[in-house]
Amino acid sequence: MRKKPAADPEFQTKRVKRGRTPFSFLGHDFESIDARIVRQHIVWLIIAAVIAKVFVAVITTTVFSSFVDYFDMGIYLKYTLLTLEGVFPYTSAEFQYPVLAFVPMMIAAIPALLFQNAMAFFLTFQALMILCDVVTILCIYFIGLKLFNEKTALLAGLLYAAAFSAAYFVITKYDAFPTALLMLALLFTVYGHSMKGYAVSVFGFFTKIFPGIALLIMMLFNAKKTSVKDEIISALKVGIPFFVILFLPLFLISPETLKIYIPVRSELGYYSNTLTFTIYTWLHDVFGFGISIDLVSAGIYLFMGAGLLALLFIAWKLPTKDPLLMLKLVLCAIVLVVICAKVRSPQYIVWFTPLLCLLAVDDIRKIAALFLFQALAYIEFPLMFGAYYTSVTYTAPGMSGGWMITLVMFTLMYISLLACVWLVVDPLRIVSSLRKAMQQSTT
Repeated sequence: MRKKPAADPEFQTKRVKRGRTPFSFLGHDFESIDARIVRQHIVWLIIAAVIAKVFVAVITTTVFSSFVDYFDMGIYLKYTLLTLEGVFPYTSAEFQYPVLAFVPMMIAAIPALLFQNAMAFFLTFQALMILCDVVTILCIYFIGLKLFNEKTALLAGLLYAAAFSAAYFVITKYDAFPTALLMLALLFTVYGHSMKGYAVSVFGFFTKIFPGIALLIMMLFNAKKTSVKDEIISALKVGIPFFVILFLPLFLISPETLKIYIPVRSELGYYSNTLTFTIYTWLHDVFGFGISIDLVSAGIYLFMGAGLLALLFIAWKLPTKDPLLMLKLVLCAIVLVVICAKVRSPQYIVWFTPLLCLLAVDDIRKIAALFLFQALAYIEFPLMFGAYYTSVTYTAPGMSGGWMITLVMFTLMYISLLACVWLVVDPLRIVSSLRKAMQQSTT
C-alpha cells in the first residue's frame, strides 16, 4: 500500500484560513477572498486616510504658507450654541444646513462645553470628519472588492486617500459626513441591499441634498430585477417617515426652511468661481458680447435639466443591471449639479471624488487626469482665495494680469474636471450601448 505523500510544509504556510470580514453583513460571498489580506488592507487604508489629512494640513501651512480654514466651523459652533440656548437657527439666512447637519455639530459641542474651549469643538469636529472619511474610504474598498479584486480595490482606496484637495476639505468642512452616507448608500445598493441603500440615501439628503441625487438612479438600477413601480413603493416606505419627522415640523414652523433643499440659492447672487461666471466673463468681458449673466445662467440650468433627464433615461433604458454604470451615472449627476449651480463652494469636490477614484483606478491616464484636477482645485482653494478672488468677484481690476490669471485658472479647472469625467465615464461606449438597446426594443 502506497503511503500518502507528506504535505508540503511550504504550501501549508501559504494556506490562509478563510474567515468573516468586517463587512460580511453585506451578504457577499467572501469565500474566495483572503480575510487576513482584507483586514490588512483595511488597516492600511485607515492609516493612509488619517496620515493624508495631517500631511495636507502641514504642507498647506508650512510649504505653501496658506491656511487651514476654520470659518465654516466657526459658523457651526455659533449656531450649535444658539440652538442649545433655545434659539431657532433657521431664522438666520446665514445658516443654510439641513437638520441632520446638527448630528456632528452637537457631538463636537460636548467637549467644547465641558472644557469651555472653542478649539475643543474644532478638534473634535475634525476628528469626526476624519472618521466619516474612513467610512468613505472603506466603502470605496468594498465596492472595489465587489467590482474588481483586492489589489484594485486597495488601489482605489489609496487613490482617494491621496486626493489632497478633497482631503483638505475633510478637515475644514462637514461635507465628509454626507459623502460617507452617499457612499454607504451606494455600497448597500451594489451589494443588493436596496432598502438599506434607500434609507441611507434619504438620511443623507437631510444632511446635504446631494446623497438624494443618487436616489432615482439607484431606484432605476434596482428596478432591473423588479419594476420601477416596486422600487418607487420601496423608496416611499423609507422616505415618508423621514419626511414626516425631519422635514414637516421645521417647514410648519418656518416655511423658509424649504430653501435649504433647493440648490439655487438666488439670494446669494453669482459666485465668481462658478462655471456660469466663468463663461459669462469670457463672453462678456473678453469677447465683448452683449450678453447678461442671467441669460448664461438660464442656459446652463437648461443644460443641467436636460443632462439629468438624459442620465435617468439611460438608467431606465439600458437593460443590464450594471453597478459600474450606476456609479458613472451618479457621478455625472452630482458633477452636473455642482458645475451648473450659480453658487459653488470649493468643498463640493468632496462629494464626487470617491466616485472618480473608483472609476479611474483601471487606467494610468485616468489617474493622471484625476490628480491634475485635484492640483488645480487645490490651487483654487486655499492658495488663490483672497489673493485672486473672493466668493463674489475677482480681486484684480478687469483685464489686468491678475484678473486674467484668475479667469484662466478657473477655465483650466473646469476643463480638467470635465476631461476627467469624460475619461472615467467613457460616454461614447454608453451611447453605443444605448443605441443597441433601443434598436433591440424596436425589433
